[in-house]
Amino acid sequence: MHALAATSIESWSAGAMIGRNIGGCPLNALSPTPEETGLVQSAARSVWLRCPPDQTDEKLKMSTNANPSPLKCAGRSAQLRLHKSGWLSAAGLAMAVAAAACLSAPSTYAQSQPPPSLQPHFVPTEPANSPLGVAFGIKPGRVAWEFDPKATSWDGLSVSPGWWDDSNTHPAVVDKMLADVIMSVGDATNVRESWARIFTDFNNRKGRGNVGYTKGEKIVIKLNLNQVHDHGDGAKDSYIAPQLVQALLGQLVEQVGAAPADITFYDAIRHVPVTIFDRCTKLYPGVHFVDTTGTDGRGKAVPDLAKPLVLSRGGETFYFPTCVTQAQYMINFAGLKGHYLAGMTVCAKNHLGSFFKPDGTPGARDLHSTIAVESSGGRRGPQTIQAMGSYNSLVDLNGHDQTGGKTILYLIDGLYATKHNEYRLDPSCKWTSAPFNNNWTSSLLASQDGVAIDSVALDFLRNEPTLSKIVAGPAVDNYLHEMAQANNPPSKTVYDPAKSGKPLASMGVHEHWNNAADKQYSRNLGTGAGIELVAMKPASAPVVAVSNP
Repeated sequence: MHALAATSIESWSAGAMIGRNIGGCPLNALSPTPEETGLVQSAARSVWLRCPPDQTDEKLKMSTNANPSPLKCAGRSAQLRLHKSGWLSAAGLAMAVAAAACLSAPSTYAQSQPPPSLQPHFVPTEPANSPLGVAFGIKPGRVAWEFDPKATSWDGLSVSPGWWDDSNTHPAVVDKMLADVIMSVGDATNVRESWARIFTDFNNRKGRGNVGYTKGEKIVIKLNLNQVHDHGDGAKDSYIAPQLVQALLGQLVEQVGAAPADITFYDAIRHVPVTIFDRCTKLYPGVHFVDTTGTDGRGKAVPDLAKPLVLSRGGETFYFPTCVTQAQYMINFAGLKGHYLAGMTVCAKNHLGSFFKPDGTPGARDLHSTIAVESSGGRRGPQTIQAMGSYNSLVDLNGHDQTGGKTILYLIDGLYATKHNEYRLDPSCKWTSAPFNNNWTSSLLASQDGVAIDSVALDFLRNEPTLSKIVAGPAVDNYLHEMAQANNPPSKTVYDPAKSGKPLASMGVHEHWNNAADKQYSRNLGTGAGIELVAMKPASAPVVAVSNP
């Protein structure tokens, strides 16, 4: 049964009624509540919100399964309740029926579209192959990219089953993709040795000595579940592929040696869908999943008030969930997509689902004013956009010792890249650029360097023609410049998010490739100490860099 949170439909004033027993579509003839007096107006508003091409509220999309639609049931119940009370005119009833019909048609709902950008398509301010910052890792600056079209075969339309089903996203291929990128990042010929090298390299850099993972240490994985607003299957919602979550969990248990009970996957302000939860808890009992609800077997994200995040400008204070602060290691698992405010959302922005305000509510929107590089079109957020050389709160958020300070690996799920943070998957999400050629992106990226992997993701995103109006504004990579040069950033900000008295050092290396055809960085070309892109295709060896002959 779907759970419908009170916040799921912010614009529907009949939300209190919808929250009542809706699982079996009860048609209660109760006295109308004050909220129900506005139902006809709300129904009209719901039609506008759900159906037209400029629908934009990411929270309106509900997942679909065999159970009755909560919105459909609520609409039908409300119609009859008001009709029995003599409140609903024929026109009002028709309006309510239209609203319910529109809301109950998940396969045909209108897509969220960003407003026309007032900014031009993003073009880097610095020349190609001009690395900034300090690369690190077993192979410094390495980003592994595997592309395998055999991983994805969804038609872009069906939800019974949807893209998340094993018939559409193929576990054996996905398993191999993850194994390949882990072996590339770890610079070893098998997965077990690669993970051992990754943990040991991290511990060496943190001053813990030449040691790997120790049994009993906790590992937390931040999943991007931004579009998921209940515990259903998500229908066409874009989120981290269940097959990838299962593959990662399997490697952590079987290759690293971590107990399932020492592993937690989370998104502190969204929901963990059934497609991820059921398969993983069945295969590895004891593994933890934490989300905003704490129901249906999930743990609830609770802020740890002892570990504050303090913005370096403005001084606003936020708190991370205990599942983060109690872990020794973190893996940042992001999606590949544009963003209507920030231009793109990959690993750095993934952590907007990782913190709370002092009152325990999500703090993500409080950061919008310091990450926006294009206008929201008046829908939400700031109208003043950032320029290059501006303070960016993503540096604080990712430079904190509870986030970037614990991160051993960054992953980007590009199996089914979507257009932007609110856009649900459909056939128009297929990329036209090479090597995708009007098909799904079918990709996975990995790196120890969070700045490097986001830089590579940006190069892919900015060179995809279908995203030209989304990856927009002159400062999409401003946060990458600030991160790479955090010790002496262009904004002259003293970044010290933990208030330790020790400003951040360079957080990694930033660079743009030479061109979209060759996709070569300075380490591939042998011209600098920047990024190395290791491009793997199905028939290639696991550790082959893109380089000149």
